[in-house]
This record gives sequence, C-alpha cells and structure tokens, in this order.
Amino acid sequence: MRLAAYRNNLRQPVRNAERFPSRPELVLVVQVRGGPGSGARLQLLAESLQSAGPGATSRLLLVLSMQQPCPEAAQAMRSITFCRVLPVYFPYSLSFYPHEFPGSDPADCPRDMPKESAHLKGCINAKYPDSHGHYREAAFTQDKHHWWWKLHFIWERVREVSGHSGHILFLEEGSYLFPDWLHVLRLMQKQCQEEGCHMLSLGGTGIPETSPDPQHIELSGFVAPRHSSAIAVSRETYYQLMGCLAEFCTYDDYNWDWSLQHISAACLAQPLKVLSARLPRAEDGGMCGRYGPCANIDASSQALRAKIRQLSGQLFPKAINIASRQQEVRNPPSMKNGGWGDIRDHTLCQSYARL
Repeated sequence: MRLAAYRNNLRQPVRNAERFPSRPELVLVVQVRGGPGSGARLQLLAESLQSAGPGATSRLLLVLSMQQPCPEAAQAMRSITFCRVLPVYFPYSLSFYPHEFPGSDPADCPRDMPKESAHLKGCINAKYPDSHGHYREAAFTQDKHHWWWKLHFIWERVREVSGHSGHILFLEEGSYLFPDWLHVLRLMQKQCQEEGCHMLSLGGTGIPETSPDPQHIELSGFVAPRHSSAIAVSRETYYQLMGCLAEFCTYDDYNWDWSLQHISAACLAQPLKVLSARLPRAEDGGMCGRYGPCANIDASSQALRAKIRQLSGQLFPKAINIASRQQEVRNPPSMKNGGWGDIRDHTLCQSYARL
C-alpha cells in the first residue's frame, strides 16, 4: 500500500485529461479522510461544483488528497467527469503505518500514563508528553500532518500546478459550495490585491446574522476555526507560511488551524489578513456532516438544494464591499490544545519541506 501510494504521487495520473486538455486555471484541493460516508460527501461536493456551470468546471483541477484508500470515495471519484481530477495519497497516514509511528506503536506510552510511570516502563516517547501531561494519540495527530504535507505537496510537487499564479482553494471533506462560489472568489481576489490580504475565506466570518448581506465581506485577522473550512491561499502566502515551518511543527496543538493562528501571531512578519464572506459560500454537507456514515444522501442533497433556492435571489452580487475592517492584530490562541508534544511529530512535520 505504501509503494502504491508513492507511485501514484510520483506519476500523478490526471483523470479526464483527454476531455479537458487545457491547463487548469482553477485549483481546488479537498482533504478526504476516507471511511464510511466519504463517498457520499464527495458526491455532494461534486454536485455543488457542477452548479457553477461548464464554463468554470472545464478549467478546474480537482485534487483529492486521500488520507487512506477508500473504495467508496474511489467510486465517487470515478463518477466525476466534468473536470480534471487528480488523486494523491497522504503517504504517512495511519492506514500505511498501523503499528508503528506515525501510527500507534505498541511500545508507545498510553495517553494518560503519568510521566514518572512512563519513564519506569521505558516506553518510546516517555520524555515527550504534551502541555497537559498526555502522550500522543495517532488518530488526533493525523489531520495536522496531512494538512501541512498537502500544502507543501500541492504547491511544490504537483506538476499541474507548476506556474499557477492564482489562489488555490483548500476544502475540508464534507464541504458544499454555493453556485456563485467562483464568481465571489474572483471578486474577492481583486479586493485582496487592493487590501494586501493573505487569504480568502468562503466559509463565512462566524458572525451570527439572520440575513447576511451577500455583498458584504469582512477583513480581519485569521481566527480558528471560523476561517478554516474553505480558504484560498496564494503562492506568496504559502512561501511566507513555510518560513515559519519550525514554529508550526513544534507548536503543541494537534489542530492545524490553531497552529496557523499561532504562527500568525508569533512568527510571521505581518499577521495573516483574511477576507471573509458574510454570506458563506461553503458549508458542511447538510445531514451528511463532515464525519461518519451518511445515512441518506438524497435527503441531504434535497435539503441543500432547497437552501440554495431560498438564497437564489441573493447570489451572484455585482460587486462586494468591506462592511467590517479590523486593523492589523496579532491574535494568539488563548490556550494550547495539546496532543502535539512528541518530538517525532515535530521532526516528521518539518521533513515535508525536504521531500
């Protein structure tokens, strides 16, 4: 399985390339965890992408970054025929290392074992509990590893992205896009150039509004987790983030978004400025959610379509304007969530830049 993943990432087979021979103008990357429900969530995302119309999808490269082999997700991927599709595999997932690091080694310290007992037992990572006195749990470290590896691999190693000068939109599994997502993204890109922002967020600002104005956007510092569900990153911003490689990879938080907020406050020359849509153009997949099995994909699809019909008169604004502007603020996380104290995680995370 490891060798198959390595060969796939080296060959980078693009599906539907014959049908869409032109170089992609849009790149969208989805982090697919795999397992029950992943196929259904991918089908819902594909349905939402098609709503942008063939003029958009024909120039789109959809990168599916798989956390583990998943027949359900593979079947859903094969049904996507409206754009170029590139599957890649996170090579250090628990599926490929089930009984050794970065998976769970039988000789690792149990999560709640006191440090003194761990030293007496002589388990592998006895010296490295997290800030809360707990030892690593492989299942919780995986997402941060995957996100950071993916960020580097897409910008540096994917041949289809070589020379790409625009933003790349990064989505979590279970995201569902509204029909005007691309229209709004392009408007926000122009505004971003004028404002000197670092990222764009289609997932909303997190401000509770009963009827948010579809033209309104917000300029603020990066805040986890409200800016993490659908963010667009430019190559320039990617290089700035990689300059904080050590800070990101050694920060004791298993969440990549809180780690990103940390380096925004503590490492970058300027804190991350994000343009966010007051009316989100990306949300989770309705009743299918983001995790676990999806009991009824048809009901989820109908509910999401009904919501879009209710918003139909508010979509595709002719212009956007900044309704709220936050001055440059270094906004450090209020606390470390832990789960990332093991030096092996620090080392592996920092190694991705050399792969």
